[in-house]
Amino acid sequence: MRRLFERYPVGLTCLGWLLCFAPLLLLRDFSSANELRYLSIADEALAQGHIFAFFNHGVPYADKPPLYFWIIMLCRLLLGKHSMPVLCLFSLLPAFGIAAVLDRWLLRGESPLRRAAAAMMLLTTALFLGMAVYVRMDMLMCLWIVLALHAFDRGRSDWFGFLTFLALFTKGPVGLLVPPLGALAYLIASGRTKEIGRRFNGAFWLCLVVPSLAWLGGVWLEGGRDYFLNLTVHQTVGRAVHSFHHQAPFWFYFAAIWGVAAPWCLLTVPGTASSLMNRIGRTEGERLFAWTALMTFVVLSLFSAKLGLYLLPIVPFLTGAFVLAEKRLGWRPWMRAMLGAIALLLALCGLAALVGWFGFERLGLPADYAFIHTPLLLVAGALLLASGIYAFFASRRSWERAVLALGAALLLTIAVGSPAVMPRVNELSGYGPLCGDICAGGEPEGEVWTLGLSRPENMDVYLHRTIHILDPDAFLEDPGILPADAVVVVAQKQDAAASGRYSDVLQSTGRACTESSGGRYRIWR
Repeated sequence: MRRLFERYPVGLTCLGWLLCFAPLLLLRDFSSANELRYLSIADEALAQGHIFAFFNHGVPYADKPPLYFWIIMLCRLLLGKHSMPVLCLFSLLPAFGIAAVLDRWLLRGESPLRRAAAAMMLLTTALFLGMAVYVRMDMLMCLWIVLALHAFDRGRSDWFGFLTFLALFTKGPVGLLVPPLGALAYLIASGRTKEIGRRFNGAFWLCLVVPSLAWLGGVWLEGGRDYFLNLTVHQTVGRAVHSFHHQAPFWFYFAAIWGVAAPWCLLTVPGTASSLMNRIGRTEGERLFAWTALMTFVVLSLFSAKLGLYLLPIVPFLTGAFVLAEKRLGWRPWMRAMLGAIALLLALCGLAALVGWFGFERLGLPADYAFIHTPLLLVAGALLLASGIYAFFASRRSWERAVLALGAALLLTIAVGSPAVMPRVNELSGYGPLCGDICAGGEPEGEVWTLGLSRPENMDVYLHRTIHILDPDAFLEDPGILPADAVVVVAQKQDAAASGRYSDVLQSTGRACTESSGGRYRIWR
């Protein structure tokens, strides 16, 4: 085993990560917020034969380029259904790919312990960890960005341009902007402005512009002028200048970065700042990573639309900049203090889990949280507490063993906690359990109508029929708008009076109700 670790430290780290996440991947349901919508869009594209222009229940969906939808469509054709473990591979494998690229790029010749610790730090950073198991295109775009800048560093302008196109083709403007702006900032900061023309040469522009024009031409031919303008203007300039979704002030990411880069934020964020400010002995790789992280942060802050998950492209560069800064500066006192604080915080989380289990009833937690009162919580708490204590003392000498211990504890906590937590998470965030209740005893004979659900139209992925959304006011005024054989799904809201009125009216139509398995919905037949 030791020989394997010495030869494949990053591969074994990724394998351990995958084994710990296997229960979660097997138990998790598609979220109603985005994942289910992407699947519904892919199903609609397959049904209508669309390749470049996409629609969500007849409404143009020009938010995203086609590459990721093509992946979902291909998996659907090959498997005959949508599979969570298979679709997650297109986030998992890019995450592992990023770890492997950073290892070959930055840590060639370093000790296996350092290489494994760097991979563990990246793979257990909060946002990176979460997006690695989410059916979304961000991680794939992040891989293209890292590969594009690696090609730039190796002087391959053709691959630099083509990989930048793939980043654009996966997610949109962020993928187009991050690699060139990071490279440009690096050249200017290095005093190498004369190289700009040579690095951004004809091969770069040819490999970027030609496939982009081919794609946009397909969009124009299939979607028409309005769809083309929606994709190229409304979804780019509109979101950047005056977003119609997720508007936030300029300083939003200054607060969000600490959660995005947790738990290692106390190391990676100051480490990147140190790389930007301390020039003595700084390597070219460290400068490239630090300036790319800064430029990405600034550009995203200038955009009107802001979400914490948009910061995903910055995470590999924060991790890489810290690893290179520590190699240059050595294990500084402030680094020991920060890692010690992280270790103590995770140890306290473990202690809180133990106290919560033993004092569950005394704490008076709501019944909704009863699912956490499981012996698995004891195991998770003990893991975090023990690893936190070990890492606190190990951090006095170096960071590698401490990071590996804490990262392993986090992954094992997810592994042991998933069987208890995921069923409840599925009830709160997905529609799989609800659709199973709707189809209990067989497919519903009539139409399915919903009241008070979020994005219920995408339940067609499970039910294979059009989902109708009921207007509350119109329904209360005229209950006859419902077909006699319709199945009505009502969300149990906090407004008890409104829920009571809906129940009275539905009962007056001769329907009887059953509660969904999670108790969040009522199903009237």
